[in-house]
Order: sequence, then structure tokens, then C-alpha cells
Amino acid sequence: MNNKEKLKRTTFETSRELEYFTEKEIEMQIGYGKEWWPIALIKELIDNSLDACETANIPPQIEVDIETGWFSVRDNGPGLPAKLIKKSLNYMKRVSDKTFYVSPSRGQMGNALKVVWAAPYIENGEKGEIEVWTKGKYHKITVTLDRIKQEPVIEHLSEESDFIKKGTLFKIYGFDSNVILKPESEDFYKIPPQISKVIEAYSAFNPHARFILKIHNNKDKIYEPTNLEWNKWKPSNPTSAHWYILETLRDLIAAYVTEEREGSRAKTVREFVSEFRGLSGISKQKLVVPDEMKNMYLHDLIKNKDIDMKKLEKLHNDMKANSKPPQPVVLGYLGKEHITEWMVKYAQCTKESIKYNRRVGFDTDGLPYVIEVGFGIRKKDNIGRRFLTGLNWTATLGTPTDIISEVMGEMRIDKEDPVTVLIHMAKPRFEYVDRGKTRLEI
Repeated sequence: MNNKEKLKRTTFETSRELEYFTEKEIEMQIGYGKEWWPIALIKELIDNSLDACETANIPPQIEVDIETGWFSVRDNGPGLPAKLIKKSLNYMKRVSDKTFYVSPSRGQMGNALKVVWAAPYIENGEKGEIEVWTKGKYHKITVTLDRIKQEPVIEHLSEESDFIKKGTLFKIYGFDSNVILKPESEDFYKIPPQISKVIEAYSAFNPHARFILKIHNNKDKIYEPTNLEWNKWKPSNPTSAHWYILETLRDLIAAYVTEEREGSRAKTVREFVSEFRGLSGISKQKLVVPDEMKNMYLHDLIKNKDIDMKKLEKLHNDMKANSKPPQPVVLGYLGKEHITEWMVKYAQCTKESIKYNRRVGFDTDGLPYVIEVGFGIRKKDNIGRRFLTGLNWTATLGTPTDIISEVMGEMRIDKEDPVTVLIHMAKPRFEYVDRGKTRLEI
């Protein structure tokens, strides 16, 4: 080769923001391929809606509307703050109120809004459009790409609107409704479940909620609540020091300190302790943080740009010593009555065939768990198996662990069998093997 023909390489810079706007990245964030995205987005929006309603002590009503070229999710909750929408448009930072707390909550992907804004652009290839009505405002998010700068261009229009007087409405454009409505397959890893099956599953795992499914010219499907007084662990309930390990407690404190550095009020160690279950009383706080340390702040736990692990270990041990580990009952039970009613009404099971079992306890990490199983024989022999699983009151889009499939095989429950099997697990912390948090490590 002639030396004059050598390539002089240039070192280019590309924006990290663009990572969210590629099919590969969104697939990793969601945990599924493109065919699953509409269902996955609906699922995340339902999770957030249920959490918001429960936090505000509002019996949830969730409405899902599927039309040609768009779908929407609407709730009757307290509304989405404009500040949160604005924050979520910053793709250099993750925005979530669940990321650092160890608690049995739904929607633990922690990036739902970022995915909602990005996925329609990737699906369309040129422009993504999302509309949001909430808290007396209308928001329109438009996403395009500056190919020269290799950066997403996100336009956020906001104006006053009284179209939605209560709750939040998300309307997402650009997806083919036929993908959402196509027939369900037993191959959970290739074909997403039908939207009607997903909404049915949500009604199974949320006795207090009303769900409405609208599919263009079809009659509305309404899933009524079975128990408006149903009790479960709410997102607003204090978490327990017993649910944390040193690393997760360190990450939570570091997140608070970061918020302080960005302008939030500094939090004292005693204030921090008071947020945990069983430690809200002054007497308990003084046992954990004595008077000589009452003016100590979380940032005082920093040593060499990290949290002092010796101080943290003592704090953690004292917090656990002065509070009781929550029993599994605090998580809440779906209960035999609800599961029976649901299986008769929506799974077409005969009431006399329905069996219910519940197991509660603590795992090897000391975390409480509740596992509930319902089984019933369907009224018609030719309608095959109905199988659904849930984690922390949210429907899974597929089988979350191979162990369940193995057990189904060992029990000779085949897809042609006219039975319904329902499995729900509640626990403060699940270990996942993927970023989309779709597959459990058990």
C-alpha cells in the first residue's frame, strides 16, 4: 500500500441521549422485541396509574382504548405533575420514585416515561407523537432526530386544557393496532398476549380496580372490582429497614444526597430514619440517632466521596434492632373469595372445581413473601388452558421463570387442557436477570 493512501481517522463524538432512540436499546429496556412494545407500554402506564390511585387512596379506574393508529391509557388518579414530565425528557438522567426503594411495588422498570417518549419514534422511523392531558394541562411530545448532530430533538408543547378534569390520559400514536389485537399464542416468547387477556389478568390481581377496554367498533369490555375495601401494601407505605441490605441502603442515601446537591432540602439522619416502618416515633428515632447526633445530616455520612460503610452498618443494625420485621400479611392477599369470583366470571370455570392455596413465609434473605395459586376447570372442553402469572399485583407478559413452566409440565397440564391456572407472588424485592425486569432469578 502506498503511504500516501493511509486513512487519517477522526475521533467523533456522539450523544449518549441517542442510545434510548435505537431499537436495540429500547428492546433491552422493555425486555421484548418490537411486536411486544405496545402491550409493554400499556402495561407500564397501567402500573403507574394503579400506584398513583393507591397512593391517593382513590379506587382505581383504568380505561384502555385501542384505535387504528393510536392507543390510550386513562386513569382517575391525582394527575401527573408537569415537573415530572419535564424531568423525564432529560435522557441523561433516570427519573423514578421506585428505583432506590426496596418495596413490593409495581412498575419497577424505572424508565416508563422515557420509553413512552422514545418507542413511537423508533416504530415510525421519522417522528414520534404522544399527547398527555393531566392537571388542567395539555402536553404534546414530538420526537425527531437531528442526523447531523446525531441527537434526538424533543419538542414539548404545554398549554392550559380542561379536557381531562380528573386523572391522566396518555395517547400514543404510530403503532399498528392489529399487533395489539392479534390472536394470542402459547409461544410466550414470540407472540405477545392479546390486550383483552392482559386487562383480564390485571383485574385478577387487583380486586379493588375497575378496568374498561375499548376496541374501536366493538362493545366495551368492563371488568368490575370485587372488593373496593381490599387491603394491600401501598406505594405510600413506609418501607422496612429489614428489607434492605447495606448496598441498597447506601444507594438510597446517596440518591438523597444527590437531590440535596441539586437544590433539595438537606435531610437529617433522624428524618431519614423516621421514614421507615416502625421508626416514625420520636422515642425510636432517639434510640437509633441519639440527641448528640440529632443534627447530623445524611451528607455527614460521606467519607472519601462515598458513604462511610462502618457508620452505615451501625445505623442499619440499630434501625433493624429497634423495629420489627414486617410479617407476610402486610403485603396483602388476593384471597380465595376474589380468585373464585374472578375465575367463574372471566375464566369460565365451574365454581365447584376451583381450588385455592396460599403459602407465606420468609426467603433466605429474610424477605416476606406471599404466593397464591388458583386452579379451576373451565366449562367448555374445547377452549384450552388459561394460564396467568402476576408479580406484586401486576400482570406479567409471559412466564417469569422456567420453574413455573417445569412444574406445569410435571403436573401434565397441557395447553389443550380446559383449565385455568393463576399464580401470584408478592415480595419486597425480586431479583431479575434482564434490564426489562421480565425474567426472575429464583
